[in-house]
Amino acid sequence: MLYKCDSCGLISTSPAPAVDEIGRYYQSANYISHSSKAGSPFELLYQTVRIFTTKSKAKLVQRLAKGKNILDIGCATGEFLIACKQKGFKVFGVEPNEKAREVALENHNLAINNLAFLDECESNSFDVITMWHVLEHVHDINKRMEQVFRLLREDGTAIIALPNYESHDAVYYKEYWAAYDVPRHLFHFNRSSFETLAQNNGFQVREILPMEFDSYYVSLLSEKYLNGKGSLVKAIFRGFLSNLKARRNNNQHSSLIYIISKS
Repeated sequence: MLYKCDSCGLISTSPAPAVDEIGRYYQSANYISHSSKAGSPFELLYQTVRIFTTKSKAKLVQRLAKGKNILDIGCATGEFLIACKQKGFKVFGVEPNEKAREVALENHNLAINNLAFLDECESNSFDVITMWHVLEHVHDINKRMEQVFRLLREDGTAIIALPNYESHDAVYYKEYWAAYDVPRHLFHFNRSSFETLAQNNGFQVREILPMEFDSYYVSLLSEKYLNGKGSLVKAIFRGFLSNLKARRNNNQHSSLIYIISKS
């Protein structure tokens, strides 16, 4: 079940899987972000889009960064960190999934940290901290934002990408919208709910950017959930329409990138 806070707009999944139980939901064959292989057409599409978006993310970091130390929380198999490393950054990653950490080490020779690193690392260590579609998976979102605040340098930048349940594709597909992804997604954000969370933890939102490719991929998965099979033509149409409406409606894209800094 999904429950919405009337005051801030944050939606939560309830009951949520316990911390020691949620790991099994990431072992599903339908969950592919911890994989680096392309098998099914959906996986092939995901991996193809990831190559393009990873480069775009690295360019964004290069534009925003005032230094060269970057921490990616929820880094999965490390492709984004490799792209940043190629641009001269000193990279650090945190990933709770052991299998994903093993893939990062095997494929990229990246030694990825577990979650304990967020409490053990020295304060003010990073110029940039990123979470790409990660915060919605976190049981205690305020604690995670506190950790980001502590680890980020005073002039640093945090980049947080999240699905947006006020997008056209979310409104159209309703309970079949793939980005709800219950029970892996414990929280569901719109713009106001994230801005409230950021402000309550000492941050200010400097910029909000769209992730336009997400509308197509999410629509493709949503079509599969709605009709039992994915329709590429319908997904392209719905994704295009979602992006078009977003440009006319206060940037309400399927996924949004929040650029934040310390207040």
